[in-house]
Amino acid sequence: MKDLAPASGPSTLLALIISGLFAAPLHAQETTLETVQVEAQPLPDEWPGPDRSVPRTLYRVGPEGMALFDNPGGSNPITAVAELPGVKVTTVDAYGLNNTQGGQKGIRVRGEVSSHGVSGTVEGLALGGPGPGPGYLFLFDKENIAAVTLEQGAIGTDTGGLFSSYGALNTHLRWARDEARREVSLGVGSDGFQRYFARVDTGTLSSGTALFLSASKTMAEKWRGYGDAPEGRDNVEVGLKQALGAFNLKMIYARNDQAQHNYKTLNYEQARNLDQYRDLDYSRDSSTNNYYDYNRQDFRNQALVAELSYDFSPTTRLVFKPFWAQEEGYYLFAGSQPNQVLKWIIDHETYGASTELQTVLADTHIKLGYSWTSTEPPGPPTSRKLYTITGDGLKFAQWAMLSDVTERHEFEHYYLTGLHRFDRLTLQGGLRYAREKLPSIDAYNVGAATAGTSWDISTEQALERATQNDTRSVSSRSFGHWLPQLGVAYEFTPALSVFANLGRNIGSPSLGVFNQAPAGNYKTSQDYWDDIRPELTTSLDLGTRLRFGDFTLDPTLYYSRSKNKTVNVYSEDSKSVWSQNVGRTAGKGLLLAAAWTPSETLRVFGSFSYTRSWFTEDVRGTGGKPLGVQGNQLPDVPRTMASLGAAWKTQGVTLAPVLQYVGRRWSTVDYTEKVPSYITLDMNLGYGQKTTWGSWEASLAILNAFDRKYIGQISTSEVNITANGSIYYPGAPRTLAAKLAFTF
Repeated sequence: MKDLAPASGPSTLLALIISGLFAAPLHAQETTLETVQVEAQPLPDEWPGPDRSVPRTLYRVGPEGMALFDNPGGSNPITAVAELPGVKVTTVDAYGLNNTQGGQKGIRVRGEVSSHGVSGTVEGLALGGPGPGPGYLFLFDKENIAAVTLEQGAIGTDTGGLFSSYGALNTHLRWARDEARREVSLGVGSDGFQRYFARVDTGTLSSGTALFLSASKTMAEKWRGYGDAPEGRDNVEVGLKQALGAFNLKMIYARNDQAQHNYKTLNYEQARNLDQYRDLDYSRDSSTNNYYDYNRQDFRNQALVAELSYDFSPTTRLVFKPFWAQEEGYYLFAGSQPNQVLKWIIDHETYGASTELQTVLADTHIKLGYSWTSTEPPGPPTSRKLYTITGDGLKFAQWAMLSDVTERHEFEHYYLTGLHRFDRLTLQGGLRYAREKLPSIDAYNVGAATAGTSWDISTEQALERATQNDTRSVSSRSFGHWLPQLGVAYEFTPALSVFANLGRNIGSPSLGVFNQAPAGNYKTSQDYWDDIRPELTTSLDLGTRLRFGDFTLDPTLYYSRSKNKTVNVYSEDSKSVWSQNVGRTAGKGLLLAAAWTPSETLRVFGSFSYTRSWFTEDVRGTGGKPLGVQGNQLPDVPRTMASLGAAWKTQGVTLAPVLQYVGRRWSTVDYTEKVPSYITLDMNLGYGQKTTWGSWEASLAILNAFDRKYIGQISTSEVNITANGSIYYPGAPRTLAAKLAFTF
């Protein structure tokens, strides 16, 4: 079985960068460039907390917050927002480097699960659709990230992304710097963790050009079982920034090669007895599909992101953002029989662009924009090979799934937004029209028709030989929806303001129906395809922003209602259970974000959330049996969560602990499988100094310091009443990681 070709030179490049760090610095000319401020914004706080610049529920985490309270894996923006109100982040490993197979990547916001690829963006650009691979999650090193923002409730109409039912997670890149700078760091930790990173910035040269080049290499063993996760993560990033009068160009290319062995999931009985099963994983017996090397993955992700802007005047700017991204790789995992292994082949690209005109008219900041994104499946899954286990390893048996995308999955968004300040009153709102065109997919006959070693060929070659299955093929269709949003804020005093935000968000349709077998009145896959529609959510947030000297408090109440939620329920037409866009749910809750700076050396922050997320009507299960789920909390949604963090800094010493509490949950909607609450403590100890040549810092991170045994990530459907219908991942044990970093 052929793996991806190894990365061509990231480790060598890393060595070259590190050696070059100690060479004479490039002579960058200090150039003063005029910049246009279309909308004045206060400098955002780098710690986890609210961004008060807009009358919406928007949170931000900067580099200092990530350095103090994020895990030491050096990637994955999801882990950066773990301490924010209303957010539950659960990673399978301590370093946040494990890519979980499929769409759920370990984050819920206000009880809503984010299906991977449908919400996360980079600079407001969706670098992938609703796909099962790693996507952009490990594409950028944290040292190359300027901030991670998370918008909750009704998002702004100018906020990028394909779907927004759970909010909008956005990664802001650290472009090439204006000043020359060099960074190098190396880290080691538990379970064989090693990470090496280097970045060189030229600063702005006399031509107005600034460049940067970075490379990193990361590896670690699995904390339970055999194998590595990652076996190797090789990352290269190149950035350019060019100023030519009123014209400005920024660009970054990134490539990430990452292979790893998967972690085995637990069933409920095992999850209840972590003293016995916490370390359970795949075996070293290669005669069954429980063998660890038959459960692995290998992916190469790369992307090119650019931003071109032209300033027509001090108040008018045109911004154009083209992008391209590609994901290539596979998952290897156990089949339905002990001697079967499946290979899920993933090879797709995404490209598109957004353009936005920013101006000021009658003291109103206006944005008029358009975005277009073209992607291709998976999802849904399109190509899988089936292997059988022999004494010599894996032997190709047949194709288990084979299909061809004939029309791509496309999105078009048109929007208009405005913001006006009337002394103490701020009005902000807009309107977005979201149009989605589903892909056309031709399915092909598989099974015995594609059996034998002669069929162990590429997807493209197999498509040329296979016979099309018209019954299982689907044709493209389109739909569009208007998404309004209105926010208002009033400042009573500099210490007290209130805001309200109302709007509509959109979610992903149930694309998995493409693989649903026809049944009942549904004679073809097209019948299912014609029934799916996007989820629509209406949200209202009411918030207060308080400041008492060095203490701030931001409480927010919210209420939401959703329709067309994807739920796995009974259909009268098909006489079967399948994933449909028919669910109706509601949510309400309280979010609290607080910060206190009692002295120049000590700072404290905290968050609390109370979440109710429930079905507003009953549904039916197998055989049409009524399920009394109305009013029940959705699975994997704790009612209460909290975090408390602090940083004490004096004479170069830093001590930064953070406590996290996750309340009890149910993994089934009928409350039959209970998951207990847990508290974890992470600590970061550091010491550093500035020198005549730059600065250095040494740090030690202790994760899960009390070695708490708990269930972290749960994969379950919204309507789950089946014993062992959920799968569980135990949280990682106590983990230590040390880091030494130099900047000059």
